[in-house]
Amino acid sequence: MAKRIRLRAVVAPAFIGLLSILLAACSSPTPAPSGSGGETTDGKEVTIGALYLDAQGFYGGIKKGIEDGAKEEGQGINLLGQNSGGDVAQESEFLSTLISGKVDAIITSPVSAEASVAGIKQAFDAGIPVICYNSCINKADAEKYIYALVTTDQDKLGYDVGIIAGNYFKDKGISAPRFGILNCDVYEACLERKAGFKRGVEEILPGVVWAADQAGFEPDKSTATATTMLTGDDKIEAMYGTTDNGTIGAIQGVVATQRSGKTVVFGNDISVQLANYFKTNPEILLATNGQLPQIMGRESVKVALKAIAGEKNDTYLVTVPTQMFKVEDTAGLDAWLTEHADGIP
Repeated sequence: MAKRIRLRAVVAPAFIGLLSILLAACSSPTPAPSGSGGETTDGKEVTIGALYLDAQGFYGGIKKGIEDGAKEEGQGINLLGQNSGGDVAQESEFLSTLISGKVDAIITSPVSAEASVAGIKQAFDAGIPVICYNSCINKADAEKYIYALVTTDQDKLGYDVGIIAGNYFKDKGISAPRFGILNCDVYEACLERKAGFKRGVEEILPGVVWAADQAGFEPDKSTATATTMLTGDDKIEAMYGTTDNGTIGAIQGVVATQRSGKTVVFGNDISVQLANYFKTNPEILLATNGQLPQIMGRESVKVALKAIAGEKNDTYLVTVPTQMFKVEDTAGLDAWLTEHADGIP
């Protein structure tokens, strides 16, 4: 790395000033410094802004990964974190605050592929490198304004569990199962994983029926959507959730409609709640392909430091591996739960 960062035990006054701005500007602020205040060998203070779409589940893992990654670098880094709650206006407000505070880099998973472009362009124009994780703005604008995207192979994330779903019904002699989908199509990454899942199933079962496909990724809405979907079509034999919340909603919808043993669930992402569902509802949840958010968070910090150091980025796409979880792999599930005893995926 071109610049080394020296540890310092106290938070710098400039950071305290920026934190005050954040407290005044954000309606529900959660900014918090992580690591020790630090500076580069040329005396320049290092501050990274991090935006999250949620405060729990996958994004809780991202947050922990970013914070741990900052500590693991062995360098003093100020982190300013904010949960946008999927709200473009709040995201824009926080981005403006980071830009006016002249942070050194911004790590974000944009709320919208289109509506988030303006705020990110402002950061770019101010000379602040922006690193996306998980998902990003549209490809054309990302090529102009984004330093790097740290993510999983989203198509493969869906495809691999689609193959498992297809083989499950093939082994049962069912050639045209009916599927319901709880999607998160507002994000480009979700469109990719859904397309991968459908392709995987169709390679095994060309006659598959995609009976329903609705938005279902918010924790307070996904269960209601799944319940309505299954009530309206009692012949649906499988549900696919494109996120952890969608997968949880699908499971709870199956329980609510008393379709345990009749409708099974496949999903993406992993959480402690999902890992436990494999044990409590093994007749419902069969497989989910999990992203590794803490690794994604750590990698995002490494890329941000590279950008701050002024290093050329030869690889725009930084790919993080995934982990498949299956109901029959009890040892693997137990090991994952032990590793995540703090409840953070």
